[in-house]
Amino acid sequence: MTHRFRQYWRALLIGLGLSLMTGCGTVLLEVPPGRSVTLLDQDQPASVRVERTVWYALWGGQPLSDNSIAATIQEHNLTQVRVTVVQNFWDTVVNFVTCYFSFVRRTVIVEGNP
Repeated sequence: MTHRFRQYWRALLIGLGLSLMTGCGTVLLEVPPGRSVTLLDQDQPASVRVERTVWYALWGGQPLSDNSIAATIQEHNLTQVRVTVVQNFWDTVVNFVTCYFSFVRRTVIVEGNP
């Protein structure tokens, strides 16, 4: 193999790996029936903070775990809510391996006040 050919394949594999680490996924901003909930601004304080991991198949096309926030709102009796979805360092590390099998994960952060 020539040096140029190896460089091409190395770049292709790195690019493929980086693109497979990404993915999408939906988080449903649902409220339990009969509840009234308002959204918190980014700078408003919150007394409750819950972080959890949501797994997806098909690079985010199909949720494998609960991707709704309704249970968290119900469990903590929240009336004000802020939701953030992130791909943190550990999500990236895990996704680097699992993305080749179409599985990715995201961290969902639900903050709020009762």
